Amino acid sequence: MRVVIVGAGEVGWYLAQRLGAEGNDVVVVEQDAAIAAAIGAELDVQVVVGSATVPSVLRSAGIEGASLLAGVTQNDEVNLIASLLAKSFGVEQTVARIQTEELRGPQGAQLLEAMQADVIIDPDADTADEIMELAHVGGADEVYPMSGGDLLVLGAVVGEGSSLVGRDLADVGREFEPNWDFLFGALTRKGETVIPRGDQVLEAGDHVRVLAKRTARRDVMELLGTVSRRARRVMVLGGGAVGSRVAERLQAEGATIVLVEQDPERAAALSERLPRVTVVQGNITDTELLLEESIGQMDLVIAATGDDASNVLACAYAGAEGEAFTVAVLHRLALLPLVRQFGIDAALSPRTASANAVLRHIRGGTASVATFLESDIEVNEFTIEPDSAADGTTVANLHLPHSVLLGAVIRPDGAAEIVRGRTTLAADDNVVVFSRSDALPATRRVFAR
Repeated sequence: MRVVIVGAGEVGWYLAQRLGAEGNDVVVVEQDAAIAAAIGAELDVQVVVGSATVPSVLRSAGIEGASLLAGVTQNDEVNLIASLLAKSFGVEQTVARIQTEELRGPQGAQLLEAMQADVIIDPDADTADEIMELAHVGGADEVYPMSGGDLLVLGAVVGEGSSLVGRDLADVGREFEPNWDFLFGALTRKGETVIPRGDQVLEAGDHVRVLAKRTARRDVMELLGTVSRRARRVMVLGGGAVGSRVAERLQAEGATIVLVEQDPERAAALSERLPRVTVVQGNITDTELLLEESIGQMDLVIAATGDDASNVLACAYAGAEGEAFTVAVLHRLALLPLVRQFGIDAALSPRTASANAVLRHIRGGTASVATFLESDIEVNEFTIEPDSAADGTTVANLHLPHSVLLGAVIRPDGAAEIVRGRTTLAADDNVVVFSRSDALPATRRVFAR
């Protein structure tokens, strides 16, 4: 499939990397020649230098043979015009990234309809959603809903006191027979990520990604030896689109919120808009201010400004002063090593939040997608088609590639179950699958007619 990606920023780069790895014909249109040269040197994709608002540039990108255009630049107007031009060239599906609040609301509905974009993605809303999932599952550093939220992919570090340390997964599985509520889908140790099998022995410090029923999430976190507590007192650092959304939603859930915003006018507006939130005007790296606002007594600290370095430093300070679970929003992945070094509990990036939304659409038939910042392993949800290799077959007889692990099946009536070798699949079931990007084409063929 040919995909034209407009914009080689954080979202566009990530999308090009993911889609190229699974064998798609990816073309990136980027106006900045230096950025275009950088992505062309690092990724095996075609790069066209120019503006996607110019028809001849899109022709150079092969738009007439493309199945999808994704406009993901920081400029809403470019994304919308590129979407409209793509439709005029006969492209069936278009995605546009829109950041202006008014365009996402009722006032912009008519314009968006006229521009014919099939999917509108909102990086701020997607990032806020991910932060809220973390707030609801204390102790997890990644939470991705699958199957409409009945299943969760939980990322966490195996604690020193976990009862799982020193045991292999086959032994753990026997303990929870006959019905499992969770399954280990990926394990990272010393920077290397694998899809674990029954002989994999767990060690303290392993970072694991566990597929679990939502009802079992707290039991799983306790099993991993991770402290989990409800976020009753929360400090949100940054009152931009992400921080203000999170503060508003947590306030509605009954949490006590302190929000720190540097811009005086923005702080005043938020104080009026969020009357039950304590809004403080100031710099999030002002340690005296943070101490005055009792950062050491918080259950959860979220740093969501546009300044990555400030987010990291503020979260590191929160961790040093108390026992809060800390979440830093990062735009530059080069800072990820600092997250681990400074003891920050979780890092989120708008690139994965938005890219996952785009990938769901690009991979028609995929209900949910979860990709991760530091791994090429993905979690996807597929529908089993009638007369496919999986229809009527037990999991043990599927003969999936070694880099693929089937995690769960969701029946047409909505019932979800963690799969076993003896589980029989059927047409119209949905399945949740862990795999590496390059194994996705072969995986799809198993479930497709």
